[in-house]
Amino acid sequence: MFDRRYRIWLIKYLAGIFLPPIALLFVCLKALKAIHKEDIPRLILIALYVVFPIIYWNVTGWITEWQDGINARKLGVKSIPLIKGKRFGNMDLVARYTKGITEGYPGEIINELLDEAGVDTARLCLFGVDRVITRDHDVVKFILSTGFNEFEIGDAVATRLESFFGKGIFVADGEAAKMHRAMARPYFARDRISDYTTFHKHCETILDILRKNVSANEPTDVQDLFMTFSFDTAIEFLFGPPTLNPSISDSPTQSVPTSLGAKFENVANATTFLKAFEQGKANSQMRLGKPQLFWAAEQFFNDPQAEVSKSVSEYLEPLVRAAIARKECRIASGKEDGPEKLFVDHLVNSTSATSPTAMARARDEVLLHYGRTDIPTYDNLKHLKYNPNFASSTVRAVLNESLRLFPIAPVNSRQSKGRTVIPTRGDPLYVPRQWQFLYSAISIQKRKDLWGEDADEFNPSRWVDGREKEMASDPFRFIPFNAGPRICLGQQFAYNEASFVLVRLLQQFESFTLVQAEAAPKSSLPPKEWKSGSGRQAMELITPVMSMTLFAKGGVWLQMELATD
Repeated sequence: MFDRRYRIWLIKYLAGIFLPPIALLFVCLKALKAIHKEDIPRLILIALYVVFPIIYWNVTGWITEWQDGINARKLGVKSIPLIKGKRFGNMDLVARYTKGITEGYPGEIINELLDEAGVDTARLCLFGVDRVITRDHDVVKFILSTGFNEFEIGDAVATRLESFFGKGIFVADGEAAKMHRAMARPYFARDRISDYTTFHKHCETILDILRKNVSANEPTDVQDLFMTFSFDTAIEFLFGPPTLNPSISDSPTQSVPTSLGAKFENVANATTFLKAFEQGKANSQMRLGKPQLFWAAEQFFNDPQAEVSKSVSEYLEPLVRAAIARKECRIASGKEDGPEKLFVDHLVNSTSATSPTAMARARDEVLLHYGRTDIPTYDNLKHLKYNPNFASSTVRAVLNESLRLFPIAPVNSRQSKGRTVIPTRGDPLYVPRQWQFLYSAISIQKRKDLWGEDADEFNPSRWVDGREKEMASDPFRFIPFNAGPRICLGQQFAYNEASFVLVRLLQQFESFTLVQAEAAPKSSLPPKEWKSGSGRQAMELITPVMSMTLFAKGGVWLQMELATD
């Protein structure tokens, strides 16, 4: 797929940067020549055309800043404080921010900049583009919920993601976004996500692998294993089993550890799809981490997403064509209005182990309800949340605490549509139009003023000892699935899947030991400088990396012991 959008953006951006000052200078020089009747020396002329755009945009920036200040004072609110670099054009800040986003501990560069500024919300000006960073959950609440109509995904993000994700639910705004969500929402209704047959089928496959590794006294990269499980269940949930789609292999997806982790190998053509999907996510993350001018210029003649998008399309298109064929058969047989069993059929119709104590408690809970062999169902699994013997489900607490420290999307963004005012617990903040906001869920979910002095520690008891009531009264401190009208439609499906697998694991195994230092590729271990850093990174035993979603570089390696009770 040839992506014109970011190339057109780059041409327009460069034209917008150079044409106004050059045109103004040209007119001024013509007027000057008409008055003085003399030519300006060539070297001076060249110098003027080089320097004048810089002067022009600096003056324009000062005027805009002055106007925004006047507008804020008229409304009786504060402007968002600006973080300035030490070098001309904020080049040092650009380099530091880009490196922090692409190479640093997830969310840490945002924490560092905000700590240095002494605020929870601040503004960066990177190559003339205003970007707000925040870890204020009240600001996020306004962006995602109470002020939802004031913000959108925006061109800045859509331009970066469209060549891989297309124009669908992830990048659409306005009526298009509502349409996509309306199409998808019915398929994630309770009756569709409460059938655990697919979970059970694929979970038994990974349990067999784990038991084999335990018998051989071999460690297991559980991240790769669980990601292949998620892929297999998702493909069957969305597109149906291999009997419906011959392009899907009936063999379980096989994974192999690499220096990056979470990379797949498969005997069927899913290999190409998964590698392409992972690479597409990595390419998208690179674009999100760099100023748009940088990556758009680098990729103007060579779009790395083109090849991966082609591989993804080659895998998915036969599945969609099969769904269309099934619809045509239903029409021909007079069963057009029959219920769709698969998500792709629904779309076709619509469009046409780090805490042994916590794990031991969770295992006690699982054995109390299921013993060693009972298979969880939707109805009995949901009741774990209300078990009077445990105050709240320890299984759910373990999942929530994992999502708190390692949210699926650590950093997300929105763009202001027009001028607005964001209410906060302090002074309200003035926001001009088309400012991009980066909100750090991973930072919010580790704020000590919200979560206590142990905010950096894995402590599931915070979800069952009474503190969960504070979260319930202030829910935007915990947003692993986003929030508001664009909350993740698959949230409950993800909880169901993870709960099912965790219950089955705790039935079969009684201890889990992280052996990262012994088993993971040495290049994937946490950098030594993290030990002297602040917050969670100082105690981290794995290397979290952002690739659109969060994953551990080199995998997560566990040594397990089979249950004997």
